Amino acid sequence: MVKKILTLALGLVLSFGAMAQYSNPVVPQSDIRFWTGTGTNRAVIAITWNDAIAGNIGIAWGVQWNGTNVSVADLMDTIATYDANLTIAHGTSTYTLINNLTYVNAELGLNLVGPAGWWWYNWTAADGSNKSSQGAAADIMVSGDFVDWLPMDETTYASYPADTMIMATDPNSTPLPEDATIAAENILYWVGEGSNQVIFAVNWADTALAWGYRFSTDSVSVENVMIDIQSADPRFTFSGEGWLNDINFVETAGDTLGAITPGWWMSTLNGNSNASAGMATMLGNNDFFKWGDYTVGVTIDTVTYAMVFPMDIYPVSVPVEPLPEDATIAFSDILYWVGEGSKQVVLAVNWADTALAWGYKFSTDSVSVHTVMESIAAADPRFSFSGEDWLNDINFAVAAGDTLGAVTPGWWMSTLNGNSNASTGMATMLGNNDFFKWGDYTVGVTVDTVTYAMVFPMDIHPVSVPQTQGIDATETLSLSVYPNPAADMVTLTGINASTTAMLYDMRGSIVATFVVNGETRLNLSNLAAGVYMLRVADSVVKIVKE
Repeated sequence: MVKKILTLALGLVLSFGAMAQYSNPVVPQSDIRFWTGTGTNRAVIAITWNDAIAGNIGIAWGVQWNGTNVSVADLMDTIATYDANLTIAHGTSTYTLINNLTYVNAELGLNLVGPAGWWWYNWTAADGSNKSSQGAAADIMVSGDFVDWLPMDETTYASYPADTMIMATDPNSTPLPEDATIAAENILYWVGEGSNQVIFAVNWADTALAWGYRFSTDSVSVENVMIDIQSADPRFTFSGEGWLNDINFVETAGDTLGAITPGWWMSTLNGNSNASAGMATMLGNNDFFKWGDYTVGVTIDTVTYAMVFPMDIYPVSVPVEPLPEDATIAFSDILYWVGEGSKQVVLAVNWADTALAWGYKFSTDSVSVHTVMESIAAADPRFSFSGEDWLNDINFAVAAGDTLGAVTPGWWMSTLNGNSNASTGMATMLGNNDFFKWGDYTVGVTVDTVTYAMVFPMDIHPVSVPQTQGIDATETLSLSVYPNPAADMVTLTGINASTTAMLYDMRGSIVATFVVNGETRLNLSNLAAGVYMLRVADSVVKIVKE
């Protein structure tokens, strides 16, 4: 019986400790769903019955009236007039004692009868004062009062508050339909892996669809669930971070579900309103989360219930057309390696229709993407980039007059070992054997009018070793250095205008910069012995420090 009550009572449910010896907490007027009587004054009356099976069940009504000198008994009679489920047996005392209260509601499966003659009430006045009494005719109420009727134990004279408080509904009105749900065994399309699972549903006014999501952590955020579904299902996309703007689903070409008014979405978690958390909601095993378009829902007697969607929820089918796989490249296929060390990573870049890859070697525990890109830019005169914390653009000079670049600079997304990595980008730390890829966000793969920026199926080609690369190769033009090898000072010639020269070690790190113009002497005395590369514009020359 309790389960049925909790399922069908479509209102706020308040649970309290069963052993308290006093009244129920005040039920706020904002929670009342059934207002009886007419007038500008308003009060709330609650009655609690002790049921041998269901426990202590409370029912709450609102009462309206005009004027003054209205007694508790008057307002009780008003409720009974409007709600035939409630029957009041009055006593014969001068104060019109309540002899018994009965509430019968077949829809909720309730048949509540109190102990004859053993009723009292706790009265919380609008001014915050309290009073306990049985004299229903003697106490005069004002707007804002709260009266709480409770049965009294005939032996101990104790009374107990409600285990469950139900907001009464108008028995003459159209009942509010139940919010639809779907069982896990009916889900067809599961995304993710792990022993924990949740159901994620979306209702677009007249169409409701659901996905399953599996994970191995203790909990997962709604936003991460949506990101993973979007990555796996080419028909599903969403916009907004922190606050949901819209959810779209491509049913067929030219037929896409979306919000009537983007930005107006409400959510429920396990059937309860969840508007305050939304995208940040943390889901645990077996949770059921639903987004509903706030501008629709169910309208009854001119009132719209945005959180109630009685239409069936259909399980989303597995996509018919599989999303193309993101391309990769084997480490053994890399032709051009920058840096030194026993550890290695691959950096790839995809410019819409051309994808290239470099190898990078290092000896530290990890290395940032930014450092890898700086080292490659120092070693490879064809490669350059702009931006530090946020990547603006990457360029590669294929040939004279032919340079690859972003369709829209500033719009780059990244993947680490095939997984979305948009939140870290340049600051991403790479470990041994990691594979990192930049992709131009404005392109990617388009399936059924939807673009997936993280998927680039075209082949990745290994970058060839540039002509200026190699321990024995020296970029010509008019650039020359002597003496070479040198102990402390070298002289650079062949520069016709003032510019900056950058000296790199063999790991690709900048160790010194010089302003050069014409014949310039460079001081190398504070550098360790070894091989260095001096770069001026697109020219590179090797220097050996003894």
